[in-house]
Amino acid sequence: MSFTRKRVPVACSFCRSRIDTSGGTREILGKLNNIERILQDHSSLISDIRKEDNRASSNDYIRSSSDNTISHAAGIPSNTRASSWTLAEIQHDSDINVPPLTIPPEHKTSSSYLLGLPEVKSLVGEYPADLFFRLESKDPLSFETQQPIHIDQSHATDLVNSFFLSAHQHHPILDQSEFWDTFSRFIESGPDSSIESALCMVVLAIGEVTLTPVESLSLGSSPPGMQYIQHAMPTLLFQSSWSFSLNLALPQALVLSSIYFAYIVRPLQSWRMIYSAATILQIQLSRHASYQRTPQQRESIIRLFWSCFLVECDRLAELELPRSGLQQLADTISLPECTNLDIVHSTSFLAEISVRKLLNRIHNLLYQSGEKDSTFSSTSLTVRNDFGPVDLSALQSFCDELHTQLELWHSSIPDNVRPRLDTEPLTTNSNDRQSILRIRYFAARHILYRPFLLQVINNYGTSPSELIDRACICIESCRKYIHSTTSILAKQSQYTWTFSVSYVEKTKMLVGGAG
Repeated sequence: MSFTRKRVPVACSFCRSRIDTSGGTREILGKLNNIERILQDHSSLISDIRKEDNRASSNDYIRSSSDNTISHAAGIPSNTRASSWTLAEIQHDSDINVPPLTIPPEHKTSSSYLLGLPEVKSLVGEYPADLFFRLESKDPLSFETQQPIHIDQSHATDLVNSFFLSAHQHHPILDQSEFWDTFSRFIESGPDSSIESALCMVVLAIGEVTLTPVESLSLGSSPPGMQYIQHAMPTLLFQSSWSFSLNLALPQALVLSSIYFAYIVRPLQSWRMIYSAATILQIQLSRHASYQRTPQQRESIIRLFWSCFLVECDRLAELELPRSGLQQLADTISLPECTNLDIVHSTSFLAEISVRKLLNRIHNLLYQSGEKDSTFSSTSLTVRNDFGPVDLSALQSFCDELHTQLELWHSSIPDNVRPRLDTEPLTTNSNDRQSILRIRYFAARHILYRPFLLQVINNYGTSPSELIDRACICIESCRKYIHSTTSILAKQSQYTWTFSVSYVEKTKMLVGGAG
């Protein structure tokens, strides 16, 4: 897949006017700006490496790419660290193919694809390529006829408070004061067919599932919060099909319903909701220039965009499903300011966006389908028995450079939020957010070095030490990923399905490495 990055000569007035008065948030955005610039520069260089390989000898190409990478990285001006990160302000020459921030179709990173590799088949047996999709689609979610529902104000208030203490901290797409006003009107008038009523119902559903102890759940019983979702769903489906309003309540309700389905471990329903939200959001973004929004409305739509981005990417990383097209806009949308969030949650939200973008670049650069001519394609690693010194040098340089970007991302996170990279439980008040960032780190490092482990397994006993060293990094990343996900998987979480599937994937890699 090729992607031609167009020059953005002048940032929009809104982007230029984004001046944050909060020292903490501005410092964070400055650090993230540096990461993004380096990431873009390195991605451009990687694209140049591929073009150079088509017109020069392999040895010359390896030497040239290494020299250019070092000199270009050293030439990054120091003042980029203090600038505010606005993606529209980043410029590139028009002839440089910058890899997109998308997860490519039929990519080769998923657990299902891993099951189909000869090295893994010999360990676990034969499984279909779409195993996880088959498993999820064979377990339909029952939808009962809508029954009258009584909303107890005291209990409903507890559910809303639980929502803001849990899911909202991961996806801060609602303004709390505005929502409480909406909720008060909802309590006074009762449930109806309005989108505001549906939004309140979805929030109550998430609050219910987050308050329900895991040990009280049983197979075959209705998931917690389903009674609220069943009342909201007719409105959501009707409005998403018929309405073209610029009211943000509809995409907000759809995003949160996707998160609810993630909580009850229903990834296909979660994808369907986020797909609807993303398409509606793109319509709203296309009309952005002709519609005057307040700064608060612009901030809301930006947060909605990045929450859609995060959720959709989690689904597409493991399931081969249609893309909404939202990811293609990721390099044109500025980051949220998050001025009404505390420093821990604003930093965590921004950091998770940043590492998700890096993960997507890894998907694109290492695991695209059909790159048969790439000397460092992970696909070729799974089918070739020979691995020459030139190819090995290219792959090492390539993956180590991406690893440098990952380390830069981690080191830029402020001390009070930055997760430790050991396996000890995190004990701070923000441990959930830190745990997620730590898990994302090890997930990225694992897929960076997975090709080396597969090659070592395929050529057991004959691999050079350079290959074995990097295979060991993959094994260590898998082990620490498994340790880090244990606390999250022990309770209700929107990450349960994603981390569970990845947990199995890392276990398979450890078994393969041990064999």
